[in-house]
Amino acid sequence: MSNDPKMSVLEDVWMQVFTLLLIVSGVFSLHYMLRPAQAAQPVLPAAAPSVQVSVPMEAAPEPARQAVPAAAAAPQPEAAAEKPAAPKTAGRWVVGKDGGAGVNCVSLGDAVARAADGDSIVVQPGSYEVSVLTSKSLTISGGGSSPDAVELTNSLGPTFAIAGGRVVMQNLTIANTSEVDYWALSVSRAALVLRNVNVKAASKGVKVQGADLDASDCEFEASSGLAVSGKSKVKLTGVSVIGSVIGISAQDSLADLQLDDSHISGGGGVGLRVSDSAWARVSGTTISNNRYAGIMVASGAEVRVAKSQLTGNGECGAYIEENGKLVLEKVTLTRNKCGVGFAGAGTLEVRGNKFADNSMGAIAVSPLQGDKALITGSGNSGLLVPGEKRPAAKKRAAAAAEDGEVKSEE
Repeated sequence: MSNDPKMSVLEDVWMQVFTLLLIVSGVFSLHYMLRPAQAAQPVLPAAAPSVQVSVPMEAAPEPARQAVPAAAAAPQPEAAAEKPAAPKTAGRWVVGKDGGAGVNCVSLGDAVARAADGDSIVVQPGSYEVSVLTSKSLTISGGGSSPDAVELTNSLGPTFAIAGGRVVMQNLTIANTSEVDYWALSVSRAALVLRNVNVKAASKGVKVQGADLDASDCEFEASSGLAVSGKSKVKLTGVSVIGSVIGISAQDSLADLQLDDSHISGGGGVGLRVSDSAWARVSGTTISNNRYAGIMVASGAEVRVAKSQLTGNGECGAYIEENGKLVLEKVTLTRNKCGVGFAGAGTLEVRGNKFADNSMGAIAVSPLQGDKALITGSGNSGLLVPGEKRPAAKKRAAAAAEDGEVKSEE
């Protein structure tokens, strides 16, 4: 070490500077060493911390090491009961109360809710409590050997209502046991096709309002069998209607009703009532044993009947009132109180009909309405239209022979 005082001082200064540089360098080195570790730490939201725990494969139980595909995972029994499996055949749903092979819905309401437009639903035999409203286009079929094998019923409200789309129903029974004015089956702003369907209701049967109905080989039995109103087009073929109050009613100038090869009977009032300028055509149909009249035409309505029978009705085979128009062609009117009665002003056209065994005669006109009843036509048996010439004896015999009632000439 130097004995020079100056050199000693310089050495002390350089030692202090060197020491200071070492300290500063160490601080910066430590800072940069710590920065990567801090940057590697993820910044997690305080409100939703996320923690992942890794379990070594050696420590995990044996089942946990085997990956199970999600599609192959078997649902729990509870989940299967809450959400039945999708149909094996696309667009086809099977309803069954007791489950079984192929069943994927336990109720019709569930099937209707899950089905898409154009799907079909098959209901297995049994009785089902139903209250359904739909606007989908569906085909609903009974899976039994006859309509009676599948019954859709309700005791507290409407059974089945259609408010849109096109619904086809076949081979089943729609019932309603409510004493309130609920309809067993109603359709509005839609199209309904019935094939081999029975409708049985304690109150009201089928209601068509501003809709189309095409029914064949069906039976309607209710206090009011069928009611048609609004812009509706209804065609019945091979349909039997029993209405304890009224069989069929059609009202509204836009209502169009057609009956072919059908039967209306046993009504407590009128078999067929057409009013409010509605239009009806009847062919090959029997209207019988109604307490009041077979047909009532009122309020500017028009009814055309051909090749049919009006028989055994308590009052008249047909009644006309309030400017109604009735056209009869090749119709048999027998065993009624009267053939055709006028309860008000109206028009009757009769051609080639048979009037027989009506206790009050072929035509009955109210004394107050006599001058307002217009009757035209010709060629009728048992009725001579005012102004028509009586046919010669030979022509009368030929006409009687055609009716199967040949009589010896006087």
